[in-house]
Amino acid sequence: MDCLRKFMTRLRFDDKNRHISSGYTITHSVWAHLILCAMICGIVSGYGQHYVILHNMYYIVAVCAGYMCITVVKAVWKGCSVRHFILAIMIMVGSSFISYWHISRVILDYNSYEAYYLHQDGEYLGIVTSAPEETVLHDTSYYKYDLEIKKVHPFKETAEDVYTMGKGVITVYTKVIDSEIKPCLGDRAVVTGEPKSLFMVEEEGRINWRGRYISNFQTGRMYDAMYRIASIQDIQTFRYTESVIAKVYRWCLHSCGTVRQSVDTQIGQQMTGTAKVLAQALFLGGHYNELGQETMKSFAYTGLIHILSISGSHIALLLALVYGIGRLLRLKKRTCLIVGVCMAIFYCAIVGGSAPVVRATLMCLLLCIAYIKGRFYQAKQALCICAICCIMYDPLSVLDVSFQLSFGATYGLLLWGTTLYERIQWLPSWLKAPVVLYLSAQLLILPLQLYYFHYISLVGIIAACIVAPLLDIAIMCIVCTVLLSYIVTIPWLWCMIDFLLRGSLYINHLLSHSHIGLVWTGMMEPCCVYLYYVFLYVFTCLLEPETNRSGKLVFLCSGLMIFTYMLSIILTQYHKDSIVHYIPMKQCNVLLCITPNHEKAYLYIDAPDHIKVAPNEYYIYNAVRAYGVKPHDVEAIYFHSNGKSTVLYQNHMAQIMVYNGQRAEKNLQLNDEIHTVFITSRSHVIDELFAQAPRSEILFGSARGAMRDVDPSDEHIHILGYKFIGDVHL
Repeated sequence: MDCLRKFMTRLRFDDKNRHISSGYTITHSVWAHLILCAMICGIVSGYGQHYVILHNMYYIVAVCAGYMCITVVKAVWKGCSVRHFILAIMIMVGSSFISYWHISRVILDYNSYEAYYLHQDGEYLGIVTSAPEETVLHDTSYYKYDLEIKKVHPFKETAEDVYTMGKGVITVYTKVIDSEIKPCLGDRAVVTGEPKSLFMVEEEGRINWRGRYISNFQTGRMYDAMYRIASIQDIQTFRYTESVIAKVYRWCLHSCGTVRQSVDTQIGQQMTGTAKVLAQALFLGGHYNELGQETMKSFAYTGLIHILSISGSHIALLLALVYGIGRLLRLKKRTCLIVGVCMAIFYCAIVGGSAPVVRATLMCLLLCIAYIKGRFYQAKQALCICAICCIMYDPLSVLDVSFQLSFGATYGLLLWGTTLYERIQWLPSWLKAPVVLYLSAQLLILPLQLYYFHYISLVGIIAACIVAPLLDIAIMCIVCTVLLSYIVTIPWLWCMIDFLLRGSLYINHLLSHSHIGLVWTGMMEPCCVYLYYVFLYVFTCLLEPETNRSGKLVFLCSGLMIFTYMLSIILTQYHKDSIVHYIPMKQCNVLLCITPNHEKAYLYIDAPDHIKVAPNEYYIYNAVRAYGVKPHDVEAIYFHSNGKSTVLYQNHMAQIMVYNGQRAEKNLQLNDEIHTVFITSRSHVIDELFAQAPRSEILFGSARGAMRDVDPSDEHIHILGYKFIGDVHL
């Protein structure tokens, strides 16, 4: 009873004699929410000073700004003291300003460093900072891993004995057949090859990797590299000295890498095929390329892709397993929790510090601290504290899709999970729990999911009821069996795991390939997203116990939320203008032209020198789906931006035209009433186009990315492959 009394004790002020006014008081949880929202707004504002802000970030800022405004209005309405009101404003402004300064400093540090070694063949001494994975490029198997560069030896006749300091992280691809030894996390290695620059051009509806590149200080990629472990002679040749902190850091990485490889090998010796790779992915994360595109698509279509990435469910299962074993051994609850948190931290270090696993580990740590101190654990407050800690460490994590979906889904579970479970009385408990978990996790992040993935999974609830529990059982069995395998091998346990995984794969495959499995709708219209979040707030207020609202109002609000989704589909499919969308790719330039009312769509592909477009088909397919177009309705047309004058698309109001000054006439003759989009590769014709058609758009598509005499800062010229280009409405 004493433990129960301590656990149920709520957070109190240290000064017990403090006078608590009868008016509205801002709680600790509200303070945490206000600080988090202000920090996010400051980060997005600071990021927008350097790069373009896409619609997904506007959605997040709108939610944060709305929460802050509602909280302030509620505080004033309920008679909050002037001191608390002023303090809240000061904290929000201060948090926003500090976050703005922090992210600006991070971006400036990244941009101020010039990676001089890019496109320079040579030897690179560094530390492997990510667990290697096998991937396939152009039918060839590669090891893919990150290398933190320390020293550079360029292959130049004038620099034979030059070893310069290097900075940054490059992603390295080493052929499996050329590797005498598999790279390991924490290795001090020498790679030989030529790093290539990164392609960082944003697009609406595509995952933006720029924030992750800046956070990791990633500068390039190296393909077909040769890998070897750095010997003592190599260290002396490169004249590299390692500090004590660097040695400890490398030792920690190498220890985690050794444990990871050991577990990987243990599973690989007992299992085969796709089930083996799935078991490795469930226990260690990663292995996505080894699973194959079809398997990954199946998990994505059923909404279970999050299980393959180490997230809160893994940490919760691990904590429950350790706690259960500890209680069977009659250990104290406090001891079980401490051991469980230590195991969670160790597990987090092994699998890598991704946003979901760090968030779950921090929440476990806060839970343990609350229990030890005898405090009441508030999950929403703990989640906000975790988010604040992550943002303070890495402000650009706000832009990361993993951070957004992980924290958004978890917050949805905490906000609506219990209430919906109590409201839904017509389902049995065994079915109600997974349904409520699925729905509450989707409510807050639905617009973001449609922005990134462009579909709604109708079979997701079925998969959550059948496949997800099977995979959770499999994860528990894998953990126990792997640990036992270091003592004694039990074949029937591995057979049971194999049966569970193969059964899960089969059921998941059937669900993902059903005819009613997916609804491809594309991105939601921004106005509909904002309206959706307004109705979602009303829905949340109606579900609060103190409001005591009838179920009819809740159903009405739910219907209005569905209406915003249907309205978005209508607005996407029916429009008067032709939409020209640029799909940024490194090898070629692609334009997607959608005719009025989505009647037809054209892909204009500028592929010089017969460059193969097949490696980039994913980006084209993603853009087509993002705009609500069916792939079989798209007609592909190839052209050359440096070719002769050609009209690619034309209607009574607009046209898309390739022009490089080859007209026989002295001047280009145009109809002023027609809106024209010009595509050219010659800078000397731009002035002529401005003179003849000052209101037209000019897309400069120079061969091989050479910009020649074109000013990138000119707002009237859009350089293909250089920066973000917004949609053109004709």
